[in-house]
Amino acid sequence: MKVKEMNKKEQIIKVLDLVHVYKGKVETIALPGINLNINKGERVVVRGKSGIGKSTLLHCLAGILRPTAGKILVEFRNIVDYDEDQLADYRCKTIGLIYQSYNLASFLTVKENIEFPMVLAKTVKEKREKRINELVEMLEIERYLKQKPSYLSGGEQQRVAIAVALANNPPIVLADEPTGNIDSEISTTVYEFLSNMCIAYNTTLVMASHDPEASKYADREVVLAKIKSQEL
Repeated sequence: MKVKEMNKKEQIIKVLDLVHVYKGKVETIALPGINLNINKGERVVVRGKSGIGKSTLLHCLAGILRPTAGKILVEFRNIVDYDEDQLADYRCKTIGLIYQSYNLASFLTVKENIEFPMVLAKTVKEKREKRINELVEMLEIERYLKQKPSYLSGGEQQRVAIAVALANNPPIVLADEPTGNIDSEISTTVYEFLSNMCIAYNTTLVMASHDPEASKYADREVVLAKIKSQEL
């Protein structure tokens, strides 16, 4: 799918001179000055060798890590300036996160895991039920609603994780190595589900992956490398 030309109003993420340094006995420059523009509804795969900064970039975009320098404009607002309450609200309403390790609550059922982000967002029960039914039908996980995640396979748990990420219908989904713990055949299914979900809801997808297959399900690929600064 070719990315159409977007005007300024359709731009959703703009990263300017983003630097992140991990402090310690030896300082590690994870992001050396990244510049990146992402349009609304665009599916972008971030590629690069292990340890190159893919997860760091996603965690900065999610407001989990505060960058050492630079700006992250999301819908034209610089989230680097947000306080902790604003960041919590941002993660709840604007960002859907998908992790390699699924990050599901083991003590909750599948339904309760999907519902939890909507409870945090104070969505009324009727709307929560409607959204849960919509997601589980599209992801073909209706029969697991009363199960705990530990009874599901890796691929099934990742489908639940996708449903959790999409629960509040966020404009942006960030997926950090979403197929890292499942085999190649199931990985294809996960990529297809993610891609189809984002197309259906006009959701922006930024996915970090070392898997070259991921790029088949994206509009664009950006590659991180260990250089002084990067225009992506």
